[in-house]
Order: sequence, then C-alpha cells, then structure tokens
Amino acid sequence: MKLFSLLIFGYLMLIAQISFVPNGDVAGSHPNLLLLVLCFALFWYRDPRVFLWAIVTGLICETFDAAIPGTGIVLLTGLIWLAYRIQIHFQIRSLISRFVLMAAFAFIFDSLFQILNRLETQALPDLTLLAQQTVGNALYTAVAGLALLISFKLVLRLVPLDFEQNLHQGTGYESRYSH
Repeated sequence: MKLFSLLIFGYLMLIAQISFVPNGDVAGSHPNLLLLVLCFALFWYRDPRVFLWAIVTGLICETFDAAIPGTGIVLLTGLIWLAYRIQIHFQIRSLISRFVLMAAFAFIFDSLFQILNRLETQALPDLTLLAQQTVGNALYTAVAGLALLISFKLVLRLVPLDFEQNLHQGTGYESRYSH
C-alpha cells in the first residue's frame, strides 16, 4: 500500500510541479516537489528500494529541465545513498531533522545540478547568485516538505490507515480437492 500511496503522491507532485510551481515563484525561488517525493520515499521505506525512486526522479528531472543525460540520475543516486546512510546511522525521525535533511538534500542537488548542466556552455553563472537561488529553492522545498509532513501526520492521526495491510487476505485460491 505504501508503493501505491507513493505513486499517487508522486503523480500529484509532478502535476503540481509542472502546472502550479512556475507561477508560484517567491523572490525567484521555487520548490522542487519531485525531490520531496524522493525524500518521502526515503522516510517511508527506510530500505534500498529508495534507489529505484532516485533513478526515476533523476530521469524526470533530466527530462523536464533539458539537462545533460545522466546528470540527474548520477547526482540523485549518489545523494540518496548519502542520505540513506545518514538516516540509517542517526535514525532520523523528528520533524526538525527531516526538515534539515530535506533542505540540505535540495540545496546540494540543485547547486550541483545547475553547475554540471552549465559546464557544457563554458558560462557558469555568478556563484553568489547561484548560491542565493539554490538556498531559496532549498528552503522553499524544505518548508513545503515540512508542511506536507505535518499534514500527513494530522491526517493519519484523524483517519487511521494501515499501509502495511495485505490486500489479498482472504482472496486466495483454495482447492476443494486438496486434503
């Protein structure tokens, strides 16, 4: 059930990223909602399946940003490996630590993604302008992620859903002739 929930969440965030985020700039910054889906996969799964989500998210980022092929996948799989190791080692569960992890993850990804995709043009932007924009993007992403985390916690408290339940219970085939 977690996979289905995360897929629906990912589709909704992709639609929001394409349609609503370009119009919602605050001081030239905008959130990266696809990174939020990857962070939520990291928080919900806590196992190596999150690397599959990193590959898919990297492909989507490369597609919609017209980036150099492979940069998004390599960056996200490397960064998600680091975030996965940090989460496993420190047992990150509080909202503040998740906020910091989302902000750091978004900042590092956005800055490296911008730098790597502009190396081909030999015209790197002013690093102070790039740093200001990536810090704004990272904070905007982390604040949106924190708001979503809090809203998910409230919804799960009000409407108790069991994401671990097996949907095939009681629907299995039983032969009448096996004794």
